[in-house]
Amino acid sequence: MKKKLEETSSDEEESVADDSENEDELDLAGSATESDEDDVDEDETTSRKKTKAELIEEQIHSKYEQLKGTRLYVRFPHKLPLDSQEFDAKVKSLHPLITKAAKPRQKHARFCLVEFKSKEDRDKALADIKVSIESDAAYKGIFISLPKTDSEEFVNELVARKQQSLEKKKSKNLLKRASKQVQRKEIFTSSVVITNLPKTTSVAQVRKLFETAVDIQIKPGKGKYRDSSAATVTLPTTMDARNAVKRELSIGGTKLNLRFHTQQQKKRTGKNLKRKANNGESPQIAKQKKAKRTIKADK
Repeated sequence: MKKKLEETSSDEEESVADDSENEDELDLAGSATESDEDDVDEDETTSRKKTKAELIEEQIHSKYEQLKGTRLYVRFPHKLPLDSQEFDAKVKSLHPLITKAAKPRQKHARFCLVEFKSKEDRDKALADIKVSIESDAAYKGIFISLPKTDSEEFVNELVARKQQSLEKKKSKNLLKRASKQVQRKEIFTSSVVITNLPKTTSVAQVRKLFETAVDIQIKPGKGKYRDSSAATVTLPTTMDARNAVKRELSIGGTKLNLRFHTQQQKKRTGKNLKRKANNGESPQIAKQKKAKRTIKADK
């Protein structure tokens, strides 16, 4: 039964973290509480020296390193009170060492995070509350555990998701801006394909090589190239693409291969050849005319 409760709490905490990805700013705590709604501050002077991805990683790790060892995750059998004072009173009644209760964003949530002055206070409260759960009827149905943000692995996941969210937003803005400056026919020649990428390469790593990229797509290799990945990078102009293919680039010591992305042009060229074969008409129109001629001949 206890194991089942632990799995349930983990699922709920993960679902809250997943839902936050659809918001303007990712909920960095993975617990959707008011105390964890702080946006990542960006110092303009520092950002000139470090990329945004690096700043995000540094600040998120710093934040949760400070909070590590001072919080507990608590899930109640019933919905928590909507009134802030009632909520504080209910949660703080669990143990006198609780200094703060972080109210969830969800109106009808059954879980929250509680804070303590020190790791010693937290550990004592955790042990006392577990004893009360076993012996006191007033604590029946309550589950308590360490928060997932105490795990280095989970914090790394938060960093990756925040960086991915930032990358998607940046790509969307750049694509919108570039569409106003570059005609559609030119977009095809402003893309380059990168092969021989290490399999673990992230979008953020490719972004370091192409800071002005409009869009970056990474796909795993197939067949004999299954041990590596390939990326399609769309740049603002065809001149940017020409300069890119001339560069010698590498990631993690692995030399990268760059070429123009000409697949779409080949498709268009193939279509034009079919049209020429039909006296300048598209295959569909030529087919319709041929059908009409056949009907007339039958008459």
